[in-house]
Amino acid sequence: MRRTGIDLSSFRCNVVDAEPSGRRSKGEPGAFRVHHFASITHLDSTETLTNELKALAAHGSFSRRAWVNLWDVRSSHQYLLLPLAPESELESKARHHGASVLGMSDLDTTVSTWIGGTRSEPGHDPKREVSFFAAGSADIRARLQPIADAGFLVEGVTTPCGALWSEARLQRASLPGEVCAHVAIGASQTAVGIFADGSLLYARDFDWGYATLSTRTPETQDRDVLANRLSTELRWSFLYLKQYWEQDVSQVLLCGDMPELRSLTAPLIERLNIEVETLDTLEGIDAASLPDGFAEDAATLRLASSIAVEPPPVNLLPLEMTASRTSRLALRVLAVGTAAAVAFGAFLYARADAARAGAEQELEAVRREMSSLQTEGGAATATSVSSNTQKAPLEALDAQGPSMARLLEAVANAAPPGVTLRSLRALPDGPDWRVEVDAFAAVRNQIVSQRTADQFLRALLESPMFGEPLGPPTLRDGVTGGVEITASYRVRK
Repeated sequence: MRRTGIDLSSFRCNVVDAEPSGRRSKGEPGAFRVHHFASITHLDSTETLTNELKALAAHGSFSRRAWVNLWDVRSSHQYLLLPLAPESELESKARHHGASVLGMSDLDTTVSTWIGGTRSEPGHDPKREVSFFAAGSADIRARLQPIADAGFLVEGVTTPCGALWSEARLQRASLPGEVCAHVAIGASQTAVGIFADGSLLYARDFDWGYATLSTRTPETQDRDVLANRLSTELRWSFLYLKQYWEQDVSQVLLCGDMPELRSLTAPLIERLNIEVETLDTLEGIDAASLPDGFAEDAATLRLASSIAVEPPPVNLLPLEMTASRTSRLALRVLAVGTAAAVAFGAFLYARADAARAGAEQELEAVRREMSSLQTEGGAATATSVSSNTQKAPLEALDAQGPSMARLLEAVANAAPPGVTLRSLRALPDGPDWRVEVDAFAAVRNQIVSQRTADQFLRALLESPMFGEPLGPPTLRDGVTGGVEITASYRVRK
């Protein structure tokens, strides 16, 4: 699925439109295809950035679905080992801890957590791996405004450490369990992330980069000074990691927009005595259709490419923005129904049988009203549904938070023209969700309807949220023409 990655700092905005090159098996490197890229410099104002991005969006070459990496945002990242507890409790602890690290209230902070596996050590109670990313919500909203004003639909937000996580998930380690450190060097900030098998072990960013900022134009620091500073921080990071992780870091991978980045490899190898490489090659990138000029700036464009192809497991898009956009999306799904479409279904969050029954009754009320409206005058529109009937399912939808919002967005974004979502049910299934999708492909020609349904199912399979189907999907000829689509997936909570 094509997506635009936007890597935004105070000095440069790198934009890459890319998509994965086919499906891959677990443990295999993630190959991807780059369609278009651009680098915007001399960002004198937010208006300048908006106009430059608006020109890219208007040209039509870049996907409007975007993930954004924000440099120079005050943030915190941490890997924790917490006592075993329900995931909701672990997320609550991580959220509160993330806000306290930043010295902010929970309400002013956006925190995203990733809950990993269970670790057991002799003589100690087992613990659960929890990683959290935290940043100030107001700062994120302000930085995203020019991108939204330009017409891009922001699906997710991360920091350089999160973008490095995406990069690590695309790379292939030489051996299972191998620990690699990824470093992104920007003009005013440097980020370090340490990963094993695609999981985050350590993340930290520093308020210094490759440049001295005493003048308007950044000037690159002396290489030895920079190598000394970076190697000192890396040695400290490796030492910290050894307190709870047995394997040593075996490799350091460098990226970023630092000029002559490769000149850092030799001094870092000398100081750290481990392998150091720069991600300035085309490894993992489909070179056959590469746009002219991309190869020369591959290291600079790595982060934008990575978040476009493999978004990180944490998302710092503020909750209120996600919930608001989800409500608008729900209205849009209602509004775009064709004459053959029948209803929009909200998420059914089955906390208990009674709650599920109540939600189903609300959904059925929407269906009945939509059906009566269609009988009276053709396709229903969002504004045709009474506010009281519409309000309950939409509020129930928003209450599920960012993960539920992104789930609905993933389905809506996968739906090509002619496919209308009828219902989307998410039921708890142990540590995961069982997600059931019911949709309708309404096109006059039945053969075209079948192709449109197949296109929709392929898009769901390519989505990172719907990677594991629970059996083959069901396609049935509709009573009034078109194709009815039913599919189930296992999705991580």
